[in-house]
Amino acid sequence: MLFRRVCCKNTFLRKLTVGRQYSTQARPYGICLDIDGVLIKGNHVIPETKQALRFLNGDNALGKKIPFILLTNGGGVSESAKAHQLSRLFEVPISSSQIVLSHSPVRSLVSRYRDAQILVVGGVGQLCRQVAIEYGFKNVVTPTDIFAWNPSIWPFSKLNDEHLREAKEVDFSREPIEAIMMFNDSRDWGRDLQIMLDVLRSKDGYIGTIADDTELASHQMPLYFTNPDFETTGKTLKYELFGKPETPTYRYAETCLENQAAKLFKDADQRSMKHIYAVGDNPAADIAGANAHNWTSILVRTGVFQGKDNDLKFPADYVAQHVFEAVQWMFDREERL
Repeated sequence: MLFRRVCCKNTFLRKLTVGRQYSTQARPYGICLDIDGVLIKGNHVIPETKQALRFLNGDNALGKKIPFILLTNGGGVSESAKAHQLSRLFEVPISSSQIVLSHSPVRSLVSRYRDAQILVVGGVGQLCRQVAIEYGFKNVVTPTDIFAWNPSIWPFSKLNDEHLREAKEVDFSREPIEAIMMFNDSRDWGRDLQIMLDVLRSKDGYIGTIADDTELASHQMPLYFTNPDFETTGKTLKYELFGKPETPTYRYAETCLENQAAKLFKDADQRSMKHIYAVGDNPAADIAGANAHNWTSILVRTGVFQGKDNDLKFPADYVAQHVFEAVQWMFDREERL
């Protein structure tokens, strides 16, 4: 369905007014909410957040629960940990199945790499290793493991007792790495980039070896990012990318919404999403991704975007002052007879 991309005025003209009629039939639509800049700003909850979430949980004119998920390019923790944090913050129950982090779609790779030795990069301490294991990967190593095995690989960082306690004992000259997955921002970029390059340049994943140009041209170590952090020069780097606005993330998010609908509606026909709305504050990520995947995009002014009118490069279907106005607009246009 096509929608005209419009802007709202400061006064919300589409309020749910007395006497307006709404459909009582469950209609298959859902909404995907960004977190930073939409629900929270810094360490503070945006004022309209709790009201918007209560509205989606049934505190509306129809007493109807609307399937929703929270989609963010943040990560570095498990979905259950994030759900627990946000439930306390918003005073609204959020389940782990309603959370899509930047690395959540990496779950789709488990069938390919379940028993393979994979290098997981980023995050604080052992958190990303733990997340990967929770997803189902059985043989997860980190840059700290490699650094503890051979500190000379990056002499500018110092090996300390914490590294030794955290490290998994592996002889990387005998046990190859089969894929690299960057889950979150590195806390030691110099060390981790050097290690990633050493693995990418290695022969068949054995650290300490160097593949020749012919071998590198025919085969590159599988490489996955969960955010578009890098630009490269020189030899073309092959990689797969997750996170907004990339297709795998939106496919995964749509599956999560359909799972939410299955919990709310007994009728199987009501479980497949015909309309999906996305609320975000970043035109280049949230709105570009929603538009590219034929979702109805709503841009709010509580985060990155502060424009008076719609964004010119990535225009949204609707521009709202805040998230509560956004969900009201969605509800109004879906439920009106």
